[in-house]
Amino acid sequence: MKLKPSLIALAVAVNTSPLAYAADETIVVTGSDVSDYSAESDSARLSSGSASRLGLTDKQTPRHTETISARTITAKGKRTLTEVVETAPGMSGTSSPTLSNSVSLRGFSGASWLLNGVAVPGSTIQIADPVHYENVDILYGTGSVLNGLSSAGGSVNLISRKATFGRQPVEADYSWSSYNSHRAHIGAGGTLVEGIAAGRVDVSASNTGTQVDKDRSRPKRVSAQLLLTPTDNTQVTFDIDRSLTDMRNPYFGTPVINGNVDRDLRHVNYNNIQDAHIRSQATSFQSTQSWYATPDVTFDNQFYYYKGFREWQNVERYYPSNKAGYVTRDSYGDLAHDDKLTGNRTMVTWDHPIASFANRVTTGVDFSKREFQYYSNGFPGGEEVLLTNPASNDFRTGAGGKMRSPVRHITQNQYALLLEDNLNITDAVAVLSQLRYTNLDMHWNYQQDNKTINRSYSFMSVGIGPSWAINENWTVYANYSTGKEPGSDIFFISPEQTSLPLTEVQQYEAGVKGTFDHGEMKLAVYDLQKKNLYQQSAVQAGVWNAVGKQTSRGIEFSGLIKPLDSVALAGNVAYTHARFDNFKQGTQDLSGNQPRYIPEWTANLSGRYMPISKLGLGAQLHYVGSSYNDDANKNKMGDYTTVDLNADYEVIKDVTVGTRVRNLTDRFYTWQRTYTGQEMIAPGRTYEAYVNMRF
Repeated sequence: MKLKPSLIALAVAVNTSPLAYAADETIVVTGSDVSDYSAESDSARLSSGSASRLGLTDKQTPRHTETISARTITAKGKRTLTEVVETAPGMSGTSSPTLSNSVSLRGFSGASWLLNGVAVPGSTIQIADPVHYENVDILYGTGSVLNGLSSAGGSVNLISRKATFGRQPVEADYSWSSYNSHRAHIGAGGTLVEGIAAGRVDVSASNTGTQVDKDRSRPKRVSAQLLLTPTDNTQVTFDIDRSLTDMRNPYFGTPVINGNVDRDLRHVNYNNIQDAHIRSQATSFQSTQSWYATPDVTFDNQFYYYKGFREWQNVERYYPSNKAGYVTRDSYGDLAHDDKLTGNRTMVTWDHPIASFANRVTTGVDFSKREFQYYSNGFPGGEEVLLTNPASNDFRTGAGGKMRSPVRHITQNQYALLLEDNLNITDAVAVLSQLRYTNLDMHWNYQQDNKTINRSYSFMSVGIGPSWAINENWTVYANYSTGKEPGSDIFFISPEQTSLPLTEVQQYEAGVKGTFDHGEMKLAVYDLQKKNLYQQSAVQAGVWNAVGKQTSRGIEFSGLIKPLDSVALAGNVAYTHARFDNFKQGTQDLSGNQPRYIPEWTANLSGRYMPISKLGLGAQLHYVGSSYNDDANKNKMGDYTTVDLNADYEVIKDVTVGTRVRNLTDRFYTWQRTYTGQEMIAPGRTYEAYVNMRF
């Protein structure tokens, strides 16, 4: 049966449309008039696969989601994924050298990261320039109904730039910033063969420095998509993404001395040893085939492959020495991760009324295999160095000549059955039901202990949520969802922990989403619990038990408004009350404590003013409340507020020049994402000049 060209055209538009922009982000100018962007916010274009695979809009989805679009990423000069997501409601965190994107959300540290709806292992794909993403979607709370094992706090779905039919402008972007930092991107796409083939390619490279001595990063990346429509009811896409990163003398932090971090040490790098580096390379390939069998039935098949390798040599830990004016640095780590993922997901979606009620269903299967090899030298070595001028010694000497060797090889085989249903009880009331059955077969080979362990996990994740469209502008919703997550990274747990069950997650959420004249808003409240936290036995060394519990409750608000044609304002605020209900580590009772890295309050406010049609002025305020850098709540980090300013001017049509000042007041503050006893000093004031061209 042949379908009308309009059907495939509509399908292509739905599957390749850019995702929407988060309500916390300032509305963005891409031309010379505020009206260019006022009609559509990013949140109107949620990607299928981020919160549901039924192609629901944000308003139709009974979950809190936020989306940051490519135009926002470019216009606001976001250089890393942390910068992209850190101003989303309730989000906090930073990039540390080893964890890449260590963020906290809804009271839990660490988010799940996905590429085009596929959980991508490791951190290599996250490091490269975010200009390669069409959109970044954030799902608040567990995503197990979509992805199996999933972070309790939330997940981030990275959507690749899309090929589309028709003309796409050539994009050329360049920026120069403090510490002799350079960043460049060029992208182009459009029709290759009318009605049959379209393509897109993006290339980026940077060479950036920081306030810390010798700390430099040189990421390079190329991504491409080929879109084919061989018949009027089929569509095929091929996505490839290749990234390389070379970080020299990465900054791991500054020692805390007498309870404080000395501002005068903000430029000192204790990882200044010779050949200190982190290098990575990653390749991702995905192919999706869609067959629009009838106007009501669609078959989709997604093949995915990922290969990443990351290695590093650094000295990572620093703490006060007994010798005055000196610090001890140790943990000379020579490490490597070799990661490979191969899988395939097949789905069928159809519209099938129940009685007189409109109803859409999708169901399918997902098979994958992941192999992970870990190498380490055990972090040997240690030496005393001057506090203000540490010696730059050879890594091999500092490590005592001990270099990396194989530690563990892990294989994970997974299959899953998926089902989603969206039933419209009335024109205004709908119920979204989601179900996933996951089976995991784990094989751990602890090579240095000559020990192998096999374990299977199987579990069901469910989600159900009604939504009520009060009118065309306002929707209220509620949701209940469950999930599973390892008590620690399942690829790094000890042999003793392999016998422990997965943690259990359940979340209750309610909220409202609405639009009004010249604006929109979202409000969400939630209660999130996680059980079976891993805790050390108080009486038996090396024994772990899964008996801990943590509860997080909070409220998140975001909104934007355009009070005048030349003025746009956006902001958000979130309150998070996270506590351990029952949690011990050895003999230490941590019940009632606040989990590490979790601030109670976060807030963001941004604005843009165009005094004339070609000139734009912007400001962003970012607030993060105080938090602890340990679960014992003995080491507290203060709150901080930063202010960024930017200005841009369209010198000629489609050519914009601009400047940015980040951390305008040069606010001194720290965060911790490496070792207890040291903190990372945040970047001070920096300047940037840039040009964006579209032809």
